Amino acid sequence: MNKKHLKKIIASMVACALILSSFGTEVSAATTNPIQLSQTSVALDKGSSITLSLLNIPSGAKVKWSTSNKFAASVTKKGKVTALHYGVSKVKAKYKSKYYVCSVTIADSSRSVKLNSVAVTLVEGQPFQLIATADKTVKFMSSNTDIATVDANGLIKAVNPGVAVVTAKTTSGFRNCTVTVNPLNKVVTKKEVSTKKAAIRRYTDSNQPVFDYISWAKGQTLRLIIANLDEAQVKKVVWGTKNDKILEKPVAEEGSKIVANAQTLEEGSTKATATVTMKDGTVKEFETNVRVSDPKINANQLKIYKAINSSTQWQQYISFTGLNDYSTIIWGSYDQKVLSCKDYQTKRSFTALNNGTGTVRALVDGKMFYVKYNAYVPKISGATGVLKAKTKKTIKVSGTGTSKVKFISRDKKIAKVTSKGQVKTKKAGIVYVDIQMGNVRCSRRVEVAAKGMKTIIKRANYIVNHWKYSQAKRLFEGYYDCSALVWKGYKAYNNYQKKLSSIGWPLSAGAMFDYLNEKGQIIYYGYLGIDQMKPGDLIFYGDYENAVKYSTPGRTLDIYHVSMYAGNGKVVEKGGKTITYNSINDIVGIGRVVK
Repeated sequence: MNKKHLKKIIASMVACALILSSFGTEVSAATTNPIQLSQTSVALDKGSSITLSLLNIPSGAKVKWSTSNKFAASVTKKGKVTALHYGVSKVKAKYKSKYYVCSVTIADSSRSVKLNSVAVTLVEGQPFQLIATADKTVKFMSSNTDIATVDANGLIKAVNPGVAVVTAKTTSGFRNCTVTVNPLNKVVTKKEVSTKKAAIRRYTDSNQPVFDYISWAKGQTLRLIIANLDEAQVKKVVWGTKNDKILEKPVAEEGSKIVANAQTLEEGSTKATATVTMKDGTVKEFETNVRVSDPKINANQLKIYKAINSSTQWQQYISFTGLNDYSTIIWGSYDQKVLSCKDYQTKRSFTALNNGTGTVRALVDGKMFYVKYNAYVPKISGATGVLKAKTKKTIKVSGTGTSKVKFISRDKKIAKVTSKGQVKTKKAGIVYVDIQMGNVRCSRRVEVAAKGMKTIIKRANYIVNHWKYSQAKRLFEGYYDCSALVWKGYKAYNNYQKKLSSIGWPLSAGAMFDYLNEKGQIIYYGYLGIDQMKPGDLIFYGDYENAVKYSTPGRTLDIYHVSMYAGNGKVVEKGGKTITYNSINDIVGIGRVVK
């Protein structure tokens, strides 16, 4: 082999090696685990820590850590996150110009209830242990005990198909767990029943044979026939039963040999038999399975309520026990203007559409059941808007018929409620009053303002709807900007503008934040929801993404706007109107000037 040929062979081998190595690289890249944070969402208690890590990167690779809200949560160079104050923050890990984000929430421990699950899906009859952790005693309740029940220890039991909300509450906070219950449908395999050959079948009162499996209720008369048999050719029939404790011996009807009646005695399964002697002397043996059920109904009267909103399921159920796999339920008609319904294997759900009364009929294995119902469309009014402390307002519930309504306050430190629905407010805050009607529950949100706050909010609303927006003229009568609006609103009651640092003029939004922060009156760094706020609270908006590191918090968070919480999920906002705020991602802090 000459050198020229040898070089070509070596070159070819190198090329093949490169090609194979490139294939190997492609396969390896395709199976590499993705780079990701060890956690993308975490809830911490104030003062606690957790260490995050960026997974599937080379050992010793450089990762840069940062926090969008250093007042709520800090992070070290090694990814250790510490919860500093109530609020929210986005902790970011930067690797090769790409960011990986973990949302960190530090909930207010004075109001928090932790659950092992906030949503669970079960099937009928399935239990689930809800575990609530709180500093105070926890009580549990269900929005519809016809769908899911819960005991004093948090054990949930799925009862009927639907959606219910289980609430775990203390005297100062609550959390909800949404329970979805799916139907438990049994699959029963049946062999085909012949409609042509002679056999013992059930015989209806209208003299029609039923070509199906026989299941009949205890204590009823079962009518039988030897179907597809020419009675004119029959000389004699001897009827019998395999177990006369379950089914008595059938007795032939007068005037017929092949039709007989028997009483069902006890729940169970046996066989009905017939020995037939034909006129030509041949003898034929017949038998069929008879299953005796013992159906029992869950109620003989229903109170059905129409849900107060589309997200609530207030259906009631008629259900039966004591059935077997071959039992049959035939439902009677109902007033479709008053009720709507949905059928399951052993039950039917009813939902009220309008007020009305009536009776539902159900024929279960030959036994008739009657259930009277009353359908109601409840209405709830009163105790709306922002209330003053130490006042009395009554929640009025109508349209429930004779049903006794029960009222329960979730936070008696904010407001108590009497058995007649009178709400007695005590101090500023948000409280839910639960309204129990029969086996269903709804709630009413009540907001209580601190002293002077209603006057302040009223004045701010007047200004924003009647004065002109102008930063240049913000100090003059008839004009405002965002911080001047807050300041002038607070001035309307007892010179409360002095609580915002200055008696004579308003600070900018960022400077106002700094002042309140120094006094410890920024209660949340970030946004935790309207249930954590009180009327008159100040909402500060900033820009996390473009924040810069200045020495003062207001500059660091790049605060560009402040508004006042007016209650009922709304703010007193610039632009000449009161609107529902939706830019919650820009909320960097909540200030509480008056407790």
